[in-house]
Amino acid sequence: MTPARLHLVADDPHDTDAPPGDTGPLWDMPVPLTGAATVPPPFPLDVFPRWLGDMATGVARFTATDPAMAGTLAVAVLSACAGGRLEVEPVPGWREPVNIFTAVIAGPGERKSPVHRAMTAPLFAAQSTLSDAIRPRIAEAAALRDIADRQAEQAKAQAAKATDPGKRDDATADAVAAAIAAEAITVPGLPKLIVDDATPEVLINLMAANGGRMAIISDEGGIFDTLAGRYSASPNLDPYLKGHAGQPMSNERITREGASIEKPALTVCVMAQPVVLRQFGGNAGLAGRGLPARFLFALPASMAGYRPVDTPPVPEPVAAGYRSRVHDLAATFAEWEDPAVVVLTEEAGKVRRAAAEQVEAELRPGGSLHDMREWGNKLAGATLRLAGLLHVAHHPADAWRRPIDADRMADAVRLADFFAAHYRAAIATITADATTETARRVLTIVTAKGMTTFTRRELHRRCHRQLPRAADVTAVLDVLTAHGWIRTTDTGSYEVHPRAADHNPGSGDTVTTPPSSHVSAAHST
Repeated sequence: MTPARLHLVADDPHDTDAPPGDTGPLWDMPVPLTGAATVPPPFPLDVFPRWLGDMATGVARFTATDPAMAGTLAVAVLSACAGGRLEVEPVPGWREPVNIFTAVIAGPGERKSPVHRAMTAPLFAAQSTLSDAIRPRIAEAAALRDIADRQAEQAKAQAAKATDPGKRDDATADAVAAAIAAEAITVPGLPKLIVDDATPEVLINLMAANGGRMAIISDEGGIFDTLAGRYSASPNLDPYLKGHAGQPMSNERITREGASIEKPALTVCVMAQPVVLRQFGGNAGLAGRGLPARFLFALPASMAGYRPVDTPPVPEPVAAGYRSRVHDLAATFAEWEDPAVVVLTEEAGKVRRAAAEQVEAELRPGGSLHDMREWGNKLAGATLRLAGLLHVAHHPADAWRRPIDADRMADAVRLADFFAAHYRAAIATITADATTETARRVLTIVTAKGMTTFTRRELHRRCHRQLPRAADVTAVLDVLTAHGWIRTTDTGSYEVHPRAADHNPGSGDTVTTPPSSHVSAAHST
């Protein structure tokens, strides 16, 4: 597992600056506003087969978004198809399910909904296909149940009217038999593969009615709000904790009829704003139960300000191929009752072991995963889940009959590297001080507008949305001064550090200039 790379502003006592021709005091190097800021890598689209990689690239190009957004949705869609129907067995006795939890974190206006709509459409189409196929069975079962219920009522009425002891006993036995026969007729409901949002109680019922499987893929952060206690101070986390691990859920917590889920498989993909992430990740109760550590986060770079006005749509052959394969995968797996088990080839096993050993080493003090052990402890299993999903993508017709090869295992390790770096960035977002975050945004605006000096009133006027109150202006000026990004002059105005435009003060809700790797990936053909 490749350690997340950190990009630090050098702390060199000799590294000072002064504007050209300035005879004033030299500047010291400023302190980064977000500490040791991480720069998450781009999504490795080449881990996908062409039919899926081309779709993610096409959606990213059409929506002018970072491919990490469509790429992460693609992984979630694969999980919605195969979750609960495929397990990976790296060694005898260890079976890892392939359903995953993901979260895409992007600010408002970052076009999350169009990406969500394009990537999830085939799942809704497959859901409609399954519903159309089962409707005749539903009608038949409903008619038989209605007839049986009426017969049971008639038998009960006959038993109640009987006066002769012998005839009453026979009639009672007939009534009981008729009631049991009626109760044995189950009327199936319309199948569900995907929902946008659900309370834990509704989610449990949905999973019980759909073979223990369900996918929540939402372009809003409402699920995080629900789990953080929007409707209840102590929300039921069982469908999430046990739905991720595949642990049985007790009868009492499922439905009033006492149905049980022996092996639940829940897929979750949330597209939320950074403020929602802070509320979710900063919830001590959720963190204590280990829920945030089950998520694979992606923080796409913002393209705002650099997006082309007119973009080409996804080529129809690419879109049609994606729709067909996802539709068929979802429909095929939905018909199964027991999961298929796939193993690793000998070479894939070597790749897995090497990656797992690296993860274990990085969990030690000083390692890249030590400060996020709650997540790193699950990384070996998450890598196997990703390997299973990539295996399905590369072999959509018969993945369950093939072992996972070394190439897919290596691709899963690379994809896990991507999510490890983005989880670190998510932690930085969760733990960032609000005033420091505001100061970072203000400094970005100041440098973007080319302001080298400004007065307090000018800053308030230029950044009134970020600094609506005079107290906000004071707090931000204090932070920027303390970190060395600005300093006061004899006249009471403020000077901006000459390197402020060169050194991005940290990652966060916005990106001043999209990294070239993101741009090229989004607009490649």
